[in-house]
Amino acid sequence: MKKSLLFKVVVIVFAFVGFISVANAQVTTSSLTGTIRDSKEVLPGAGIKAVHTPTGTVYGVVTNGDGRYTLGNMRVGGPYTIEISFIGYKSQKFDNVMLKLGEAFVLNVTLQDNNSTLNTVTIVGSNPNSVMNSNRNGATTSISNREIQVLPTITRSLNDLTRLTPQANGSSIGGGNYRQNNFTVDGSEFNNNFGIGGNLPANGSPISLDALEQISINVTPYDVTQGNFIGSSMNAVTRSGSNEFSGSVYNYFRNQYQQGRHVGSFDLTRGELDDKTYGVRFGGPIIKNKLFFFLNVEQQKTTRPGQQQVAATTAGTFGNNVSRPTAAALNSLSQFLQSEYGYNPGVYQGYSFSAERLNLLGRLDWNISDKHKLNIRYSQVESKDPVMVNGT
Repeated sequence: MKKSLLFKVVVIVFAFVGFISVANAQVTTSSLTGTIRDSKEVLPGAGIKAVHTPTGTVYGVVTNGDGRYTLGNMRVGGPYTIEISFIGYKSQKFDNVMLKLGEAFVLNVTLQDNNSTLNTVTIVGSNPNSVMNSNRNGATTSISNREIQVLPTITRSLNDLTRLTPQANGSSIGGGNYRQNNFTVDGSEFNNNFGIGGNLPANGSPISLDALEQISINVTPYDVTQGNFIGSSMNAVTRSGSNEFSGSVYNYFRNQYQQGRHVGSFDLTRGELDDKTYGVRFGGPIIKNKLFFFLNVEQQKTTRPGQQQVAATTAGTFGNNVSRPTAAALNSLSQFLQSEYGYNPGVYQGYSFSAERLNLLGRLDWNISDKHKLNIRYSQVESKDPVMVNGT
């Protein structure tokens, strides 16, 4: 009796926690929907089977009484192989179907009777991924894994990619302040809630770009599952392993000689700049079609010019980047602190800033059954970036 009561309590608690999680979560998957019919009427009970080719993950459903179907909680990306079948009709197969994050792929199919003879075939072409597709809901920009890899980015920040949405003005989207965007990764909130700095933690790099599968920027999604934002809802999902082992090792670097120094007729003095990023990713199967892993490590080290102000050489000569205190006064104060208190305040001009960032990510995906999937992700970011207290 006690065990039965305890079990019921545990079930209720988990159900309540799950409801709260779903209520606050953002979209992390895609879906497939449409209508199956023949030349005369809809076909209730038609079977739809979708197979995620890289992992062998299978999704299946049958049409309802109106001939409609919806396959939800599907992995983003692809390619997928989709097969439509019904007794007494010729099956239809669709290859290389790609799904976008948070967008339903509409696939309406007309099946042909096995006994029918076709005299005339009329083919109508359409692109369901087109921005002019009438089945799209709201203003949405999707950035695929391929686009993430080939698009140029100087800082390797997510903000460099979210600017692709037509409604973006820098980090501000849809006319809102940049802090009014809601950014999630795999449904977890990655906003800068503390309020100091930019809109995202770690200078816009809470997750390595090499670990992302897809990004979507929604301004008016017309979707009750997406909320808690004024400017835009930015959702990203991380990569997962597949049935094939794959990985990469990469290095990006930049220094002062890759920056311009000519402004009109003026030649500027280049400050020291040394920006290096190292990373590695690797993923694959633990059990084919069943269990997969993905790992990513990325580290960035940057040395850049620090304080741009210089001390005045003589009293009363200050302005622009020349500060009011004289070099003699600052040197005297430094010597006093060292001789009286044994404290060395360091140099007051001509120094550099050193910034570091480390991203770690690990993910496991388990196809428990056709109706049950489980994924576990761990991510960590450590970042330090010195800034001046004020401009003087």
